[in-house]
Amino acid sequence: MKKLYLILIIIFFLLIAAAVVIFMYPEKVISEQTAALSTIVEKIEPVPEFDPDSLNWEQVISSVPWQERDSSAVLVYKNKMWLMGGLNANKQVISPGKVEYEKSPHFSDVWSSDDGVNWQLVSGKSPWGERRSMQVVDFKGKMWLMGGWGPVVDYKNDIWSSEDGINWKLETASATWPAREGHSLLVFKDKLWLLGGVRYDKNQLFNDVWSSDDGVNWVEVTNNANWSTRWDHGVTVFKDKLWLVGGMAFKGRILRDVWSSEDGKNWSLVNAKPDFWVRQGNYVVGYKNKLWVVGRLDTAANGGINDIWYSDDGISWKKTQNDPLWTGREDFGAIIFKDKMWILGGMDRNWTWKNDIWYSTSNIDIKK
Repeated sequence: MKKLYLILIIIFFLLIAAAVVIFMYPEKVISEQTAALSTIVEKIEPVPEFDPDSLNWEQVISSVPWQERDSSAVLVYKNKMWLMGGLNANKQVISPGKVEYEKSPHFSDVWSSDDGVNWQLVSGKSPWGERRSMQVVDFKGKMWLMGGWGPVVDYKNDIWSSEDGINWKLETASATWPAREGHSLLVFKDKLWLLGGVRYDKNQLFNDVWSSDDGVNWVEVTNNANWSTRWDHGVTVFKDKLWLVGGMAFKGRILRDVWSSEDGKNWSLVNAKPDFWVRQGNYVVGYKNKLWVVGRLDTAANGGINDIWYSDDGISWKKTQNDPLWTGREDFGAIIFKDKMWILGGMDRNWTWKNDIWYSTSNIDIKK
């Protein structure tokens, strides 16, 4: 007990001494504290801002268990990356541009990954059947899969939903919108939106826009949008608007025009001829407060250069300093996952179907 009293008395006198020093020499004490604080602050390096021009790419070096493919559906759902369906025509290429797609293996498998490196087979054979060019999105706590084509299932306008990628529910076998592939599907203003697409067997191209509150009941917003009929176009949400870029029409006509809309019905032509080359089966996304156009099939006939462009407004565009390290391609899977862009598979300029995986890096990653 005596030791405790002694300690308390010492602490008391130390506090009195400190108070006296501060009272007699306030400027000195404050100056020393300020100097110490400045030294600490100087040692803390500021976090650099994201520089879009610095965007670069690294490859995931691993043995990917899913087969080479393009036209698969990818999405982020429950903090995982998901990939499903598509086709591999590596053994059915007669010549560049001439492929026996009807003889090519199509897939109905479902894969997931929580890091983009390690993949798990969730389902080897899904009830929606082997198909390509379908679209899948995360909407109201479920995965929703719509449309597409396969040599067995044919053109589809069915709608499926799933909470786990294993068990799928057929919401409707025939939606209000016509069967198609190469369409776009995304979430905007708490609704599902479906835009454009193609049906080769009927020589039919679409520029219609549909919306749904629940994924099952659809309203035709317009059957003839201002942008021309097309498929394999890129669509995203950026600055509270729908944006549509590029795509493909019949007779090999490839597009690059940029459109935007606040309601899905009324569309404005933002830029008819942006600085980048024409492209289809590319990726368009709002990322880091910029609008991005990523990838293209960079054959000589299409102008070459597999480049990446970004914009603040859809009018003025700038190319990143570094072109992608992955070969130019179309119909690849692309998503934003863990604050990075990811590129999965696709068919490249050599008419080779791929199963490689790439992710974006930047000046911030280098700084870290």
